[in-house]
Amino acid sequence: MRRISTLSLSLATALAGSACEQLSDDSQADDSALTSENGFSMNGFTMNGFTMNGLSINGFTMNGFTTNGFTTNGFAMNGLMSVDGGRKLLEYIVKCALPDNHSITKQDQYGHPYTFEGHLGLAPAWENGACDGPCKRWVSACMLAHVNTAGVHIPINVVGQNSGLGWGQEPDYPNQEGTFFGNIFEANNAGLPDAYYCNGPGFDKDVVAGRIGANQAGAPYRNLFASGYCHLNGCVPSDAKTNNVPDGYKACTMGEGPMTAWNETITVWRQNKSYNAAGALVGGKTADGRTIRYDFESDVNGWGSSNTQLVLSSSNSTVAQSGSRFLKAVYNSGATTVRVSSPANLALAAGTEVSFYLYLASDSKLTYINPFVKKTGGNEWKVSNPVSSVLKGSWNIVTITVPAGSTGSQVGVEFKTSGAFNAYVDAITW
Repeated sequence: MRRISTLSLSLATALAGSACEQLSDDSQADDSALTSENGFSMNGFTMNGFTMNGLSINGFTMNGFTTNGFTTNGFAMNGLMSVDGGRKLLEYIVKCALPDNHSITKQDQYGHPYTFEGHLGLAPAWENGACDGPCKRWVSACMLAHVNTAGVHIPINVVGQNSGLGWGQEPDYPNQEGTFFGNIFEANNAGLPDAYYCNGPGFDKDVVAGRIGANQAGAPYRNLFASGYCHLNGCVPSDAKTNNVPDGYKACTMGEGPMTAWNETITVWRQNKSYNAAGALVGGKTADGRTIRYDFESDVNGWGSSNTQLVLSSSNSTVAQSGSRFLKAVYNSGATTVRVSSPANLALAAGTEVSFYLYLASDSKLTYINPFVKKTGGNEWKVSNPVSSVLKGSWNIVTITVPAGSTGSQVGVEFKTSGAFNAYVDAITW
């Protein structure tokens, strides 16, 4: 049974943001895969602890934060119930740890009661008992997955090998951002909490302020891998797959303390929708603020091809980069070059950067994908991209810039192939 729940957090001085957990109805996704909204800000969630309100990671364990159950722990002694930041932090921890229909009620120093609701159920035993190692690691991964160092609140889809999450992919969340893991409740022998992430293939796609892939300031987590994606650096893909693409990672190896093998990992999938600082959806833009010129939601928008079939698609063979439909190029013969072009009535000024979101099927025989722009007067400018530089089974961005001294009258993509292929085009921006 699908669940919808909402949690709003607003914290200006220590651990700020909002989180909204919900599950959208999609046949491709596991019933327990969840979407959530990140929004922790950089103001207090640092590698040294929740310092703005004096809530250090070491203080949690020294004061029995994890050695007692929620129902018996004296949170007032920890200082959590005495400040707004502490109460917001506790609200989110309970939301991560306890399942739906479970809650705790605690009083602040003035006797005012606050009720904190569970939802994800990643560590249900913490309600009445101590938070052991797996408990700490699951709740840590959950919190790290929701960090936004810019305080911008954007929805994310979180999956993992925990009955509170499950596996699956959601059509509205096409970009696998990364995988988070660690233990923020204890310091390792380097004097730091274990707080880590690795890059998914979508970490640099539709980069959102405050998330990995952006120029984060004050991020609490570290990527100790020099380069490459999670699966190239010791992480084990999930057994669960959607359209033959793993839904995430079930184990990772990374760390600067005595513990380097982590089985409590959470993989985040990111949307390609634009939200402002207040969390409101900005229509007609991708997540990184680009204006969508062609989205193919109702028709082919005047796009065409001289040597292949173009159709609108919303099939389960892939997911749209934005909206619910996309343009599908179908080619069923031998080696050739297929060209897909926009209408020829554009007037793009010199310096305009045009971006194409392309999804290449994992079994495609493509060798190059080359965006091009036709200049007014008939000449053409294109950029060569070997398929070895992009990812199959994932959305990719290729760009081209209208050359200086020129006006662009038409844009498109050239697909060079050694045989049959399917390719998908969506959310063309400039």
